Amino acid sequence: VLAMGVWSGELLKPLGIKIPMEAERGYHVSFQNPGVALNNSIMDMDMKFVASTMEEGLRVAGTAEFAGLDQPLNQKRLDGLVELAKALLPDLHADEMETWSGQRPSLPDSLPCIGEVEGFPDLIAAFGHSHYGLMMAPKTGRLVADIVSGSPVNEDLSPFRTRRYERNKA
Repeated sequence: VLAMGVWSGELLKPLGIKIPMEAERGYHVSFQNPGVALNNSIMDMDMKFVASTMEEGLRVAGTAEFAGLDQPLNQKRLDGLVELAKALLPDLHADEMETWSGQRPSLPDSLPCIGEVEGFPDLIAAFGHSHYGLMMAPKTGRLVADIVSGSPVNEDLSPFRTRRYERNKA
């Protein structure tokens, strides 16, 4: 089972399979001892920003970029999250914070690759879920388990074919 997120496309290259995978980098900032707590998450749709009270403090997130795997972090994006948090929560204590970024495996049609890799029947794809990896994991796991065990798959997996980006050679 190939479920290596944004690195899955690179692992398929030696097999002659080209996947137009893009690393969509997301950022968040966690404030320890923020001095404020939210009863519910707050989302500002105009600013594409969300703030949530977490066990470790207050987390803010809401920016993403297509930057590739090898590009350095964009400090301006992290600084922007801090400034938005301060504007939204004027009493926020921002002296203790941790930053994070992660790579989301994104494909041009926003659909993951799920199922047998054409030409390699023992290789099962399960990658490319973009922002929706955690939400789609249970269903993807069930589909992969059915394929691996030989159980019937009651879904049309053709939209999720790994080789859907290849041009037909007629």
